Amino acid sequence: MKIGILSLIQILALALGLWGQQLKEIPSNALKRGDPAPDLGFDQMVQGPRPEDVNLHALRGKVVVLDFWGTWCPPCVAGLPHLNELVARYKGKPVQFIAVGHENQRKVAWFLKSHPIDAWIALDLDLSVYKDYSAFGIPHCVVIDQNGVIAAVLNPKYLTDSVLDAVLAGRAPVYSPLSAGAYWNPETAAQYFFEVGREEPPAK
Repeated sequence: MKIGILSLIQILALALGLWGQQLKEIPSNALKRGDPAPDLGFDQMVQGPRPEDVNLHALRGKVVVLDFWGTWCPPCVAGLPHLNELVARYKGKPVQFIAVGHENQRKVAWFLKSHPIDAWIALDLDLSVYKDYSAFGIPHCVVIDQNGVIAAVLNPKYLTDSVLDAVLAGRAPVYSPLSAGAYWNPETAAQYFFEVGREEPPAK
């Protein structure tokens, strides 16, 4: 069964190479609590409104959770049930969950048949949002408060009710911050993301 230009072995080798290029220092441009959140600009939406309607101005007044992920990233896939649980738990509350991917729409649609995601699903094909949010070390989660300010940057497995409830209440959440090793070299990672993002889904 083919998965496109790169073989599965090549993709795994590239991915392992990325994980081996963890940074020793947190990038100077990495977002931190209290920073203004960069605006959102997605190329496509697999689930949710039109891409042009998904921006921080339209979402003002809501807590926005950006969960950066990839179909090829095992920890990302393993964390999707947790994301779905949070989406269900905060239904009806002013919290908008957005799963931010970078792969082509056909591949994501194929993946969703066996791994449903209940959040909005946005595709950042040119990686502009990934770059603005220093989010190449996926899984990577950013919580934006109701005023468009960064409230938390963390691994999504540490996104809990207490974190979200604190942000909703206007308090500073308590969570495990990302270490330098959670960030990847953006140039090397971007090259890989572009390559794997163009891959077609497996043939039927």
